[in-house]
Amino acid sequence: MSRQLNVYLCRNKIGVLHEDESLQLSFKYNSADSQSLSVKLPPKIDEYSHDSVYPFFENLVPEGDSFNILTKDHISGNKIFSFLERFGGDCAGAVSFYKTKPEKSTGDLLEISSKKISLIIDSLPLDPLLTSLENPPRLSLAGAQSKFAVYKQDKNYYRSDDEHPTTHIIKISNNRFPDLLINELFCMKLAQSINLNVPDIELKETLKRPYLEIKRYDRQQQKEKINRIHQEDLCQALGIVSDKKYQAGGGASLRDCIKIIENYSENPFPDITRFVEWIIFNYLIGNTDAHAKNISLLHTETGITLAPFYDLLSTEIYSEKIVDHSIAMLINGKGKYNSLKSEDFLALFRQLGLNATNMMKEIRNKFADIVTISENLCYTDKKLLANKTVCANIIAIMKKRISRLLK
Repeated sequence: MSRQLNVYLCRNKIGVLHEDESLQLSFKYNSADSQSLSVKLPPKIDEYSHDSVYPFFENLVPEGDSFNILTKDHISGNKIFSFLERFGGDCAGAVSFYKTKPEKSTGDLLEISSKKISLIIDSLPLDPLLTSLENPPRLSLAGAQSKFAVYKQDKNYYRSDDEHPTTHIIKISNNRFPDLLINELFCMKLAQSINLNVPDIELKETLKRPYLEIKRYDRQQQKEKINRIHQEDLCQALGIVSDKKYQAGGGASLRDCIKIIENYSENPFPDITRFVEWIIFNYLIGNTDAHAKNISLLHTETGITLAPFYDLLSTEIYSEKIVDHSIAMLINGKGKYNSLKSEDFLALFRQLGLNATNMMKEIRNKFADIVTISENLCYTDKKLLANKTVCANIIAIMKKRISRLLK
């Protein structure tokens, strides 16, 4: 038996996602003039087949245990389709899925109390995506980390609905990775301190449960209304499933990513420079998990641009017994940060089609004071100062790395 879902973008129906009897997916735009779902899937009259569309839709759902838990009652049909049918009302960017036309909210916003937030935190990851709430919202968050999303108004959190999409992501601690929240807080605030484009982030606590509150960059306040801004990660833009997000597993290379930026960005040169800065920053902090799913394109009214950076943290402060220190995308053919020298970055810039000498000069100017800035940040931010050992471990990595880069 076949099934279908209406696909909306910015609350406008643009096409239909179809599942056939053999569980293959296909997608058909309403017309060749529809809004574009992806740079990989430009609007056309003909239908897109399973192989073409599966990577885009698969990358909208959570990974690993969260996905398995949320689909444990799945009996038949394509799991991705079934997940989007149930949870696809509020996905990354502006895409949403409905069997019929979405209904306008008629009731008052349902506030999520501090006590309820603490219960949600305690139940994650066994109860992802606020499914414990009465009449839970239809939202989907991609990725592997335990998190959920809320609509925030003033200082209060609310259950999202079709009229009030989620505005903030809540990330919780992870017993496997000690001090993960402080790690990400420090790296994101450091990125902000050196003028990298990152969303606002705060460390908060409710009933002694710490969490990170991260403002969604794919949402825009317009008077009393929250508008969604469409986005896609580079796995979606390249047509790569999340299981292959690492280059060693057949995923994207840095060259693949920069080609997407060159071909589709409204202002490619500034975005390419930002992309290179992202590469260097991840090298300096020791973020080996900087894969194509952790960088995105924003589809704005004025064109496509590189999205703000997210999920910036140091994986190398954890033992290789806990996390692999092989980098997600090779640099000059090398797979470990510790093996890199300044000559490798010059070679990389040439491989990316850039003026290597000029780019290295810009990079050295951009990051020359990063250690001093990071130390000042650690000692002026009270929450970071209270956890200065974590910051110190990351700074120690940066000290070694920056000296190689500046040679």
